[in-house]
Amino acid sequence: MNLKGLFLLCFFLTQAVANAQENDAGLQEMDSLISDLKETLELAETTNDSLEKIRAHIQLADFYKKMGIANEAIQHYYQALEIHKPKDTIFVYIENNIGAVNLSLKHYEISKEHLNKSLQTAEKINFDKGRAISYMLLGSVAEKKSNYDLALEYQERSLVIFKQLQDSTDLAITYENIGSIYEDLGDLAKAHNYFSIAHEYSKNSPSNIQINIINNLGDANRKSGNLEKSLELTQQALRMSRETHNGHQEASALKDLAQVYADMGAYKLSYEYMNEHDKVKELEVERRNTELVSTLQILYNIKEKEAEVKLLNQKNEINRIRQNGLLLGSVFVVLVLAGWIFYYKKKKQQESKLYSYEQELLKADLQRKTAEESALQREIGIKLSALTNYSLHLAHKNKMLSDISHTLFNLKDRNVSMIKPKLESLVKEIDFDLAKEQEWTEFIGFFEQIHPNFFENLKSSASSELSPAELRLCMLLRLNLSSKEIASILRITPDSVRIARYRLRKKLTINTKDDLQTFILNL
Repeated sequence: MNLKGLFLLCFFLTQAVANAQENDAGLQEMDSLISDLKETLELAETTNDSLEKIRAHIQLADFYKKMGIANEAIQHYYQALEIHKPKDTIFVYIENNIGAVNLSLKHYEISKEHLNKSLQTAEKINFDKGRAISYMLLGSVAEKKSNYDLALEYQERSLVIFKQLQDSTDLAITYENIGSIYEDLGDLAKAHNYFSIAHEYSKNSPSNIQINIINNLGDANRKSGNLEKSLELTQQALRMSRETHNGHQEASALKDLAQVYADMGAYKLSYEYMNEHDKVKELEVERRNTELVSTLQILYNIKEKEAEVKLLNQKNEINRIRQNGLLLGSVFVVLVLAGWIFYYKKKKQQESKLYSYEQELLKADLQRKTAEESALQREIGIKLSALTNYSLHLAHKNKMLSDISHTLFNLKDRNVSMIKPKLESLVKEIDFDLAKEQEWTEFIGFFEQIHPNFFENLKSSASSELSPAELRLCMLLRLNLSSKEIASILRITPDSVRIARYRLRKKLTINTKDDLQTFILNL
């Protein structure tokens, strides 16, 4: 093992021991913090102090958000919203944080929904800080969805407000966000420019923000080919991350250094730094997992204690109710039995009366319906008989008038010239009477009384408008008359009836295998 390898091994062993000691101390502090926050919430609930309850829920939610326990954070934010109804700065703060947590979970649509609520409220109450944060987070959502134009628009709006507020830390974060967008778009010059501005604004910001910006600036220089500057900045980020014991940023800096040395052709150094990155990352993941598991264990213990207390309270309440129940039980049972006996007798009497009354009603209703049905059947029979007789009367009348017309027409050539004009006039009057529509109107009136919806159904089944002659033919077919009877009534030949039926069939939506008269009888 060479000297550098021995040094790295010692360094990581020392760091692991230090991290373990720090973790133990941190876990004790964390346990104490969660317990204090829970006690504050319990006290607020006991005193029913709404403001304190809201504050306690928000503090717990902020703590869980920082620890990465998203479901607990969101739960407490929602509980705070249930208590806090006004749409003010607290509402904006909570909605922005719910949006941020969902953004970290990649629930982009849910995040966008909450951030838009926050933005609308912030604009109504002129809360500039909340509005700027909403724009910044909406920009991050748009960036994650690769909608870079919209992301830049939101970040620029946020930037304008932060400049007015002279908020150097949020300005640094926003400039860094814009630089990241341009880096994704491949515009390294603009990305470098925005990272540089972010670096200037971040000098009084928390170390984590400073290191992240320096790392991004170094990476932008590497991608632009400025390897010496990239090496200088990345080494600076590495020093700062080690000084502040920031394992996540240290691993990021080591990875960037490995990439810089690889671009310089120093592959051995690149390999060593990449190995160092893997070890630091493994330690950071282990530390983070230990911290998360410990937090969840603390949370589980607290919830278990709460459940035990709640269960004990429930048992005490059940015992109290049970004792009261036993005292009143015997009296209640006696009263119930007496009431039930009285109710049962009364119910039987009422059921008997009701049954008799229902039977009488059913009998009367049945008699009424039977009488109505008999009357209706008689009326239909009378009308149907009248309609059939009327159609036969029409046929007989038409045949008789046709025969008279034919006879008179033949006589005109045999009689003397004096009576010829009169006979011709008589023939015209008879023919005119045969063509009159009055009897057809009366016939249609009778028909519609028997078959009220026939013409509507017929027209809806026709592909084109039916002529009056075709409507008459359909009526006669509906009366189930033969072609000979139809020809007599319409004063046409049976062949003309056949042709009329063929033309009618073409206008109706009938399958080729279906019978025309059957189709019309079913309308």
